[in-house]
Amino acid sequence: MNRILRGERGVVSIFGLCALGILMILSATMYAVSRNHTSSARRFLARDELRNAAEDGVRLAIVRMNADATVAAKANGATGKMESLLTVKAGDASVEVFARKKGTEILLLGLGKNEEEHARAIGVVKENAGKYSIEHWER
Repeated sequence: MNRILRGERGVVSIFGLCALGILMILSATMYAVSRNHTSSARRFLARDELRNAAEDGVRLAIVRMNADATVAAKANGATGKMESLLTVKAGDASVEVFARKKGTEILLLGLGKNEEEHARAIGVVKENAGKYSIEHWER
């Protein structure tokens, strides 16, 4: 009788080890998935922050165009190629704004960059009564 009980204890131990192995594999998989999700969310937030910085750069360029006639003339003269209007630092990102005139509209491209990511925002600008304003955003 003792031999039978000892053999059954060994089978229970093997089943226990198998169950423990399955739990370890499941927990490792869940850890890998959550780590991937966290890094994806981090990249999304970084790109979103850069896009906001690029939009802020476009808004700042419009303010400068309204305040300084030479900046406005530079943007209006950019018919053949893109012209760099300004470069600013926004937190960890650097933002550069380019202008290009197409017909009666001026396209302002804000490019936000950091060491890993980049994002852009394009604002279509029109002049109304001597003042420049965004007509719409291109996505």
